[in-house]
Amino acid sequence: MTEQSTTVYRSQTGYAPTSQIRFEQAARVVPHHHQESDIVLYRMSGAKGAAGMSEATRGGDAPDLFYLSRGTGIGAVGKVAGTPFAIKPHHDLRTTFTPSGADASVTFAASASSSNLMFPKGYLQSLLEDRICQSFRPILYGPDKNLIQLFYMLEAEIVQPGFVTRAMVEGLSHAIAARLIGIDPSEINLEADKIHLPKWKLRRVIDFIESNLTQGIALADLAAEAGLSMFHFARVFKQAVGVTPYHFVRDRRIDRARALLLDESLDLGHVAAACGFANQSHFTAAFSKAAGISPGRYRRHHRA
Repeated sequence: MTEQSTTVYRSQTGYAPTSQIRFEQAARVVPHHHQESDIVLYRMSGAKGAAGMSEATRGGDAPDLFYLSRGTGIGAVGKVAGTPFAIKPHHDLRTTFTPSGADASVTFAASASSSNLMFPKGYLQSLLEDRICQSFRPILYGPDKNLIQLFYMLEAEIVQPGFVTRAMVEGLSHAIAARLIGIDPSEINLEADKIHLPKWKLRRVIDFIESNLTQGIALADLAAEAGLSMFHFARVFKQAVGVTPYHFVRDRRIDRARALLLDESLDLGHVAAACGFANQSHFTAAFSKAAGISPGRYRRHHRA
């Protein structure tokens, strides 16, 4: 997956953002691409038996990079936006964020591994709407448990999409962006608690969902239908309906999937497409997880 040019290695994943990163020693890079958001997740691990230190560098024109890594017990040093840093040896799980516009280099143990999220330029900023009052700043090996949890949730959704993957990815990215920029979620919740969603607006949101169950439904689109910001919509919708927008859409798609599976004239590929999935394998995995039974077994079990 990598090729050598003197002492510089680049991953050959087919995704330009990951190929821009240069490694001093060969590294194994496994990518996953979320098409609807254009987020690239890649898992990096050192070559088997790698010893000593390696260096990774990226230019300032690269996308926002958010990654999760566990210390190897060997310290790391580097520069971000021209400012040197040094990390003491540790074995903790930590997150690092390098915003677009900041060049970076880090020298680390060649045996290290990490999970990395590359967001398209401007994507995180767009999710913050009019609340962004400052630019993103680098975060180096921070111990924020909330960011770690959000990372794991977003990683899992990209690797194995569920029934509402677009809204889920967008919502998790929104939460990550808000945390990175330092927005207090308790203040947002207090604001949302003062907002009422009229029945006619709720009906419009639900009608939109019903009309777009075969499409990728974005959280931003639902918020727009309600005339609310993304910061407030999810909480206000839950107050009105009793469940989150994600769970509401998920349940409607599962109901549709169950109904379509009873029609044996439809193959699983058609059922997957009708439920908003790009391919049958993702649909099978998501249905099995949600319903506790595979689509094929569900169909055989409910066969008339």
